[in-house]
Amino acid sequence: MGTGRRTSLAVAGALATLLALAACNPGATGDRNEVVTADPVIYPLSLRYHGIDVVADVPYGADPLQRLDVCLPADSDPATTATPEPTATATGDARSLAQDSSRARPAVLLVHGGSWSHGDKATAAYRSVCRYLASQGFVTFNVDYRLAPTDPFPAGYDDVRRALDWVFRDATLATYDVDRDRVGVFGGSAGGNLVALLAVTDHESAAYAAGDRIRAVIDLSGPTDLTTRSTEEDGVSASFQRKQLLYLGCRTYAACPAAEQASPTFHVTADTPPFFIGHSTDEFIPLWESQEFAAALRAHDVPVTLVQVRGTAHSIAQLDEAMSKRVVAFLRARLG
Repeated sequence: MGTGRRTSLAVAGALATLLALAACNPGATGDRNEVVTADPVIYPLSLRYHGIDVVADVPYGADPLQRLDVCLPADSDPATTATPEPTATATGDARSLAQDSSRARPAVLLVHGGSWSHGDKATAAYRSVCRYLASQGFVTFNVDYRLAPTDPFPAGYDDVRRALDWVFRDATLATYDVDRDRVGVFGGSAGGNLVALLAVTDHESAAYAAGDRIRAVIDLSGPTDLTTRSTEEDGVSASFQRKQLLYLGCRTYAACPAAEQASPTFHVTADTPPFFIGHSTDEFIPLWESQEFAAALRAHDVPVTLVQVRGTAHSIAQLDEAMSKRVVAFLRARLG
């Protein structure tokens, strides 16, 4: 058995122990677990949105896939439909840029799913989630990113990091009236993996060193352990195993250092921001991934709400009315 395999098993065993302890006393770190039953209707898709403007295909990088849409709350000034100047300073001394604090609003970076190989910010489901969050008062940046197998890990991760750095630019904050101290991230499925990895590595970024950091994370069905163990469990389809390896840029798990590098569970620190995790009990991403990720977060005293949804609903399909309101309540509690 290789060293990497022994390490993964040891970490898994330790996390299982932590999970049992957290289940016995979830209040010890001020967080909680819930088990709920969801309605089959995706609530954001069922609504009509009035006054929610969408600024489409704003570039945050040079690649054609490095584009995002901005969903604006109904009270937005007409000037916020502009595109920020691309030469604005990213971080640093310019944090003091004059901004009307009475207008500055919370924001969310939204990352779509699709097994890291397909999906689009403009699909009806993700566009509706973007508009729903905007209707609740959050300026929402709905991101596209480079996809595997053409662009394997870390391309997608690098893109969402670039997009977040773009959000923290002074020109972006001023254009869209965003409060730099009230920014969260939200992802489903592969997007959940990307925002989780973004959050657990946020402390390594230049933006974090300058004081700009993620304040809240919504992760719905995000794979958090991409090592070989994640493909050995019942319920993981062969097609998803292939997609995961293509994303990692590996032919097999035998020599695939990217597997741990792309797995949020292995990178949690005490600097990781609070998490809201939603995961269905019988979906194709194993529930234990989110359970053990929650245990790893709690082991570092990171607040986490884990909502286990009975059934097979994957990713944003969990967003019935009750779950949508849980997500918004968490974001409001963390972003103010």
